[in-house]
Amino acid sequence: MKLHSGLNKKIIIITVISVIFAWTIDAAVDAFVFHEGAFLTLITNVRFHDPFLRILLTAGFLLYGVLISRIITGHSRVKETLNKQTAAIEASMDGVAVYDRDGKYMYVNQAYAAINGYDTPGEIIGRTFRQAYGEEEVQRMSEQVEPSLRKGGRWRGELLAKRKNGSTYYQEASVTMLEDGGRLCIVRDISWRKRNEERLRRSEQFLNMIFDSIRDPFCVFDRDFRIIRVNEAYAQMKNRPVEELIGRKCYEVLQNGEGICDACVVDKTFHSADPCAKDKLVLLPNGAEAWLEIYTYPILDDEEKVSHVMEYTRDVTDRKKSDEERRRLIQKLEHLSKTDGLTGLLNRRALTESLSYELDRARRYNSDLSLILCDIDNFKRINDTYGHDGGDKALQTVSETIKRLLRKADIAGRYGGDEFMVILPETALAGAESLAEKIRVSVANIELPMEGAKAVKVSLSIGISTLGPENENIDALIKNTDDAMYASKQSGRNRISSSARRP
Repeated sequence: MKLHSGLNKKIIIITVISVIFAWTIDAAVDAFVFHEGAFLTLITNVRFHDPFLRILLTAGFLLYGVLISRIITGHSRVKETLNKQTAAIEASMDGVAVYDRDGKYMYVNQAYAAINGYDTPGEIIGRTFRQAYGEEEVQRMSEQVEPSLRKGGRWRGELLAKRKNGSTYYQEASVTMLEDGGRLCIVRDISWRKRNEERLRRSEQFLNMIFDSIRDPFCVFDRDFRIIRVNEAYAQMKNRPVEELIGRKCYEVLQNGEGICDACVVDKTFHSADPCAKDKLVLLPNGAEAWLEIYTYPILDDEEKVSHVMEYTRDVTDRKKSDEERRRLIQKLEHLSKTDGLTGLLNRRALTESLSYELDRARRYNSDLSLILCDIDNFKRINDTYGHDGGDKALQTVSETIKRLLRKADIAGRYGGDEFMVILPETALAGAESLAEKIRVSVANIELPMEGAKAVKVSLSIGISTLGPENENIDALIKNTDDAMYASKQSGRNRISSSARRP
């Protein structure tokens, strides 16, 4: 607004100066051309008709100046608005592109270029949008997207796009037809959502396997005590169809009550985050009484808070169930909380517990103990190039190789994202180095097949430490082993370093 005000003032000043200049020129013409009087006299003393002429001239100049001022001001405001809108589009995290009726890009913002793997928009402008999609996807767009655009002027959905390097990703796209036949396209990379959906599908498959393997009544509750999963045995025990139980609060559908039952073990597990058990006398649908053993086990979220509770029920009226079966049940549930779902190895918490136990045992009996840490070299590059599926395949292949080479007493697990830990009870440094070399060589010989690409080589950087004065507690042992592994990374990768031999 200050810019517009200053511009208006300048135009008015120029207009006034122009009027004075025109007035002076008129007087000069009368004085020197028509010899009608002295120049100064004609400026100050005018004839009867001159004021009207000069006033009309002045008004014309002023009107012209105001008109020019408004035109320039209007153009400035339009330009300012356009600049703001362009800045907003450039700052958007969503990709924005405009292409003409022939499919050639006329404009793309930086986000659109980055999403598609380009450094700058200039690499895309002038090319056809078809380069961003495979042939099958272009055909689908022709059959589905274009008819929707011609009918309603807009289409929204998901597309499988192709980056500059040839890798594919899922995008959420909104396409609008413009008046000149071009297209406005807004896209968002939703690969993360697709990955989460795939992981959810795998988790559901895993859960289905568990449900199918357990023939006794089994149920899962959320924090509102709603039944979110139940097997057929549980439904039969409660004499209700599965469909009637799912999504209902347990105390409403089973007890016709308004609150949880007294001494509810599900509620106890939610508060304690510990497995619980109790015996309960129930009335079966046939009118007979039965004693049931009810076990509950917590399911923890990423913040280590209980998000769901599993309930497992057994009929022990005739005491045919043995104590060994009970023990196996608890082991099975504990296994779920201690196992890494991707590799099948122990998870970090279980590894730490095992290492603490073995460390205490080695001190008590004055025996050897060695620790190995392995890190996959250039794992981020594998993930970035072949996606998380490629990274998962690398993790699974390395874990299978490690498991194949271990002795019965050795303990292996996934310690972090791409790190593996191997605990070697009663093993000195020489034995640990020998096993580590077998692991390194075996992994280095792996040629990992990737879809649509040649086989990928995988290698490990390995660190080793043994129990001793410098590794007298679990924290020092892990830290020195990690430092040795880092030394292997710094020395060129695909090698072994020992904390006892580092300079």
